[in-house]
Amino acid sequence: MYIRPMSATPDSAELDPSTLPARSGWANDTSLFASRVAVIFATKIGVFLMGGATLFLVAALLDSKSTGQYGLLQIWIGMLFAFGQLGMPSAMTFTAGRGGSVAALQRIAIGLTIAQSVAVAAIAIAAMPFLQDTVLRALSGNSAAASSDLLIVVLAAVPMLLISQFGAGVLYTHGLNRAYNRIQLLVAGSMLILTGILIGFVPFGVGGAVAAYLVANGIGAIFLLYEINRLARRSRESADGHVSVKAFASYGLKLYPQSITTFFSYRADVLLLSWFLGIPGLSQIAYYNIAVKIAEMTFYVPDSIAAMLYPAISASTKAEADKLATSVSRLAMLLTFLVAAAIVPASFVLIWVVLRPEYHAAFPALLVIMPGILSLSLSKVLACYVSGLGRPVATTAAGLVGLSVNLVANVILIPRYGIVGASAASLISYSCHAAILLWVSSRWAHVSPLAFILPRRAEFTRVWGTARGVLAMLRAMVARRGRPAGGTAVGG
Repeated sequence: MYIRPMSATPDSAELDPSTLPARSGWANDTSLFASRVAVIFATKIGVFLMGGATLFLVAALLDSKSTGQYGLLQIWIGMLFAFGQLGMPSAMTFTAGRGGSVAALQRIAIGLTIAQSVAVAAIAIAAMPFLQDTVLRALSGNSAAASSDLLIVVLAAVPMLLISQFGAGVLYTHGLNRAYNRIQLLVAGSMLILTGILIGFVPFGVGGAVAAYLVANGIGAIFLLYEINRLARRSRESADGHVSVKAFASYGLKLYPQSITTFFSYRADVLLLSWFLGIPGLSQIAYYNIAVKIAEMTFYVPDSIAAMLYPAISASTKAEADKLATSVSRLAMLLTFLVAAAIVPASFVLIWVVLRPEYHAAFPALLVIMPGILSLSLSKVLACYVSGLGRPVATTAAGLVGLSVNLVANVILIPRYGIVGASAASLISYSCHAAILLWVSSRWAHVSPLAFILPRRAEFTRVWGTARGVLAMLRAMVARRGRPAGGTAVGG
């Protein structure tokens, strides 16, 4: 069964597919879809360059244990968000894609942000002693007081991240990706500048890095609230834009287990490294964090596509969704493979030339995890297709299997092989997760699994045409720079 627009069924999400109306606009315009993905990808490249610079700046200015401490604090922030979001950001995107009123979604976003942030803070503070004895054990010891303070301070990140995700769902679905892209670049640039100031010029150490993170994301949250408010004020929705809070929450809660399993599938390895190795493991966490962050550069391809694919699938009929998902998935796999093939040699140079010799241990872990990153990239695209059809239970089941495999593999491999074992566990679990979603997607789309993976001539042609277009643009820019103000070519 498939989901009809929320406006038509305030009390039910599961309906007959014959009642699903055809939709038009950017979501079903393949040329516009591709152009918006390209813009998002370009933005993510800019964010990556500044984020990568921030990562290497932290590693260069702080010792490895302090870098590991900062990395573990970021995992803590991610864990708070994973538990506290309750699947509501996905519900926001889905409901906006089905024509939900922007004004209503704005009120829901603000209300949920306040309520969820307060609940997360209360639960986190109560659970902190237990966590510091287990998965956050590396943050205990001589610096326990300072670490505890920082664990509490970063609770402020939760409302910022919630607003960011709610805002992305609304703005992307309404085609305002440029506004959200500008905010992303602003956050990344602010974080880079503030990190340099608060660690390099004013030696605040880990606390300075945390402050830079919070201030930069706070700036982004303020601008997102402004953009959503502008959209709500100028939107002219009809009665069909009614949003059922019951249906909204029901859809989000169905996706919530998937969000939890996805987070722990991504980050259980770092938490287990902290638990098994304790304070001496902070350096290992720093090396592993470098390896993972570099490998995850590959995600800029599927993440850029997913940002547009999920709302597009949500706003499409079943036949349109099947066709769009298979072609986009093939293109995503081709581009992801090309990016991964470029990242490996580039990362070798970065790790050996830019960082201190102790960080050389990150490269073997990077090599082992990279094939798993390719599998996870496929999962990201397929999850958009499955969830966009209104069937989040399948993604939840895949996440539970992937997480179970991940935990068992980490427990076995980390004590024996350290961070390389953690990478191997991720490779195994990511591949299992992708295999399940691929099987489900191929059954629902009534195509072979290879239809989602193996690129066809059209995908190669599209990539080649895009590359030629970029080269032509660069040549034109160089030619323009070579001309004097009067327009005559130099030397002519």
